[in-house]
Amino acid sequence: MIIAIDFDGTCVTHEYPEVGESIGAEDVLRKLVENGHKLILYTMRSHKENDGRDTLSEAEKWFKDNGIELYGVNENPTQVLWTESPKVYANLYIDDSALGCPKKKLDNGRIVVDWEVIGALFKNANLID
Repeated sequence: MIIAIDFDGTCVTHEYPEVGESIGAEDVLRKLVENGHKLILYTMRSHKENDGRDTLSEAEKWFKDNGIELYGVNENPTQVLWTESPKVYANLYIDDSALGCPKKKLDNGRIVVDWEVIGALFKNANLID
């Protein structure tokens, strides 16, 4: 399965342009890769923000530092073979802005993805061990 993953509020707390704190995504994301799933980082971060900062590389580094292999970054590497559409093709999208995505409220009032629920959903669907 190809899974597109947002970053801020989904993998880490909302601290843009800084990389936020862990919200518990790492174990589930590693298990997905270990079980043969392909992850695409799907984010608004870019290599050149208005202030010149490369916030996309900082997000990519978070994945690398946490031992989580990415299949693509803001693109599905194989979709150029069958479409010129800029929309990233994936079988599933995980995003704190998505309707129905399990979320939780932090002590500071911010909403983030609830990775305990996401992990249980993947496990119950036999998509991770």
